[in-house]
Amino acid sequence: MDIVAYDPYIDPRKVTDFDIKYTSNFDDILACDIISIHTPKNKETIGIIGSKEMEKMRDGVVLINCARGGLYDEDALLNGLKSGKIHMAGIDVFNKEPAIDNPLLDLNNIIVTPHLGANTKESQQNIAIQAAQNAIDAAKNIAYPNALNLPIKESELPDFLRPYLELIQRMGSLSAQATRSKIKTIKISTQGAVSDYIDSLSTFATVGILSESLEDSVNYVNAEFVAQERNIEILKESKVNHSGLSNKVCIKLVTKDTIFTISGTVFGEDAPRIIDIDGYQLDLEPKGTMILFRNTDVPGVIGDVGGIIASHKLNISDFRLGRDKNLQALAVVKVDGVVTKELISDLSNLKTCLNVTYVTI
Repeated sequence: MDIVAYDPYIDPRKVTDFDIKYTSNFDDILACDIISIHTPKNKETIGIIGSKEMEKMRDGVVLINCARGGLYDEDALLNGLKSGKIHMAGIDVFNKEPAIDNPLLDLNNIIVTPHLGANTKESQQNIAIQAAQNAIDAAKNIAYPNALNLPIKESELPDFLRPYLELIQRMGSLSAQATRSKIKTIKISTQGAVSDYIDSLSTFATVGILSESLEDSVNYVNAEFVAQERNIEILKESKVNHSGLSNKVCIKLVTKDTIFTISGTVFGEDAPRIIDIDGYQLDLEPKGTMILFRNTDVPGVIGDVGGIIASHKLNISDFRLGRDKNLQALAVVKVDGVVTKELISDLSNLKTCLNVTYVTI
């Protein structure tokens, strides 16, 4: 067979070295005879193949999903299987599990398997053996690379550092969602007493960044190894503290398409804040669903943005604005609810819009 692979987060050589065709156009996947999906489940991939995508497929296509439930729109899948547009489907995962009353189970042109994951007898046995071996190695003071805990001792972490670790992981997640592109370099910069723990901060930032595309296959133990495997360079820099803040942490994310920077600090004992995004100064609590809207700095933009969001029946819970010297601005709009592709499209059609995306942390 001729194999075509699509993954915007990897180096194409990871595919082409196996004599597989790499594509940056998702429609090339939809043109295949057999489509198998292998992505984590997040806001970018939920419903990644729905009725519109199925309309583009060849008649008689075969679909497979052994990744996560909800990546195929189940209603569209059901209709496609009934009409014959989809010849057959092989499904291991469903929106709701166990899938006892799922109408897909009534069809003859679908093969289903139980979503067992790591719950097979053999897998459980291997996990038990590995856990026992880890305990033995720990008792002998031997390093164990597959540890389930953090690669740092909890007792050695000062209380002031803990909110910074959570903050920089959230900053990493925001960075990856805002860029949505293959990562080349992750640079961590610190100022203040947190610089003594830059290695731990780098680990948490890397987990936050890579988890957006790798989900639970990346953790605090293997993060830097996974980055190295993907040819991602990790840089660390401790700077003299001229920020006027007690501590400051920064991420510079270089991707194949752009450079994204973000900075943060913790006020008081536990009040984490993002204070800068791409040079725009803000005061932003790092949680919630946020629309990042970059625009030309002219009158009326806030009203236009608010009006479009309201037309999509979303309530604005917070609105932060940063401006620069080039007559440009960045609005970070927190909303209650789900941001749809249609909303982003409507915002991008504004004449003042330079770029718009959304993140959830």
